[in-house]
Order: sequence, then C-alpha cells, then structure tokens
Amino acid sequence: MKLVGLTGGIATGKSTFAAELRQAGITVIDADEVAKLVTKKGEWGYRRVVAAFGPRVLGQDGELDRQRLGGLVFNDPAARSKLNHATHLPILLRLIKLLVTDFFKFKTEVVLDMPLLFETGFYRITRPRILVAATPGLQEARLMSRDQLPLEDARARIGSQMSVDAKRRMADIVVENEGSREELAQAARTVAEVVKRHRWLHIYVFSPLGVALTITVLAVLR
Repeated sequence: MKLVGLTGGIATGKSTFAAELRQAGITVIDADEVAKLVTKKGEWGYRRVVAAFGPRVLGQDGELDRQRLGGLVFNDPAARSKLNHATHLPILLRLIKLLVTDFFKFKTEVVLDMPLLFETGFYRITRPRILVAATPGLQEARLMSRDQLPLEDARARIGSQMSVDAKRRMADIVVENEGSREELAQAARTVAEVVKRHRWLHIYVFSPLGVALTITVLAVLR
C-alpha cells in the first residue's frame, strides 16, 4: 500500500483538493477528523485534554469547547505544546488502526491529509508529499472572506504556521492554487494519476496478498 502525504496552510484549498482526490477514487484519511473523533466525550484523547487544561475547556454539554480551547492555545506556544502532547498519541494510534484496516482491505494507495504533516514528522513515512499552496496575500483574502476575520487576525493565523517556502522545500509535488475551482480539480485529477502509477506493484507486492506470497515462497525455499 502506497501512503501519500497531503498538506497545506490555512485557506489554501487543501480540503477541496482532498475532496477531488476522493472523487478520483483515492482513499483519503483526514487527520483533522481523526483528531475530532479521538477527543469526543469519553474518548482517551478527550480525557487527556481535560486532564491537561481542566474543566474550563468544556462546554455545557460536557464536550470540548473547541473554540475556547483554540483561543487558549493560539497565541500561547506552551499551551499549544501541552495540547499537542495530550492529543498526539491518541491520534497516532487511531491513524495506525485506520491504515492497518485499509491495508487489509487491499487499498493500493491512501492519502494522509494532515495540516501539520511536516511539523509532526509524519512526512517521513509518506511519498510523494503533496503541498497545496497559495500566496500569503491570497490566503489572507480567502480567510477574511470565509471566516469574517479582520486582516490582523488573518495574518496572525497564517503567521502561526510553518512558512509556505519551508514547506515547498520539503514537498515532492507543489500545487499552486491561485486560480479557479475547476483548475484545482484538474490539478487533483492529474496528481491522482501520478499517485496511481505502478498500482500493480502495490497490489502484488505491498499488500496482504504480497505478504502472503512472500511468506509462502520463503517457507518453500527453506
């Protein structure tokens, strides 16, 4: 199974690109959705976050108040590190479970959609690494329009992330999303074809079938 990395800064169009990859028949695991699942009320990640920050991060329904939690960690590197420490292991274990499940479903390629792909080190197990990028000015305009933010807040959110230039240096494929939705969709279809290359290798070698055949051959040759 080929594991592909997908990342991008805020308001670059990464989620739209991921949706187009799904339309092209590629399995996509959304790390943000996994993070939400492992921090739902009663989950291990939820308990770790509450232990780290106390009941002040809970809403009236007992679930995490994600807006309040985001406000606590946004401008506080120490609090952000505390949150990452609380959630990293639960997210990792859930991702491993999903990947193992996809492996035994004979998935030939899986895209790991992760905003912090490079920052967390997950990029090391993915290839190719795809970056959806846009100019900071375009990110600001999209973020202000989408989230109704003033320019200063939009710049602060963008500035809190790894720079796009640093990400470009670490990526194998860079998709510049500065045009229309259809242009982004076409770029996704093109990338999907690249990802699907040599699919036979992942069916017959890097799959449960390939593992079984390898074990059988080794047993016969002993």
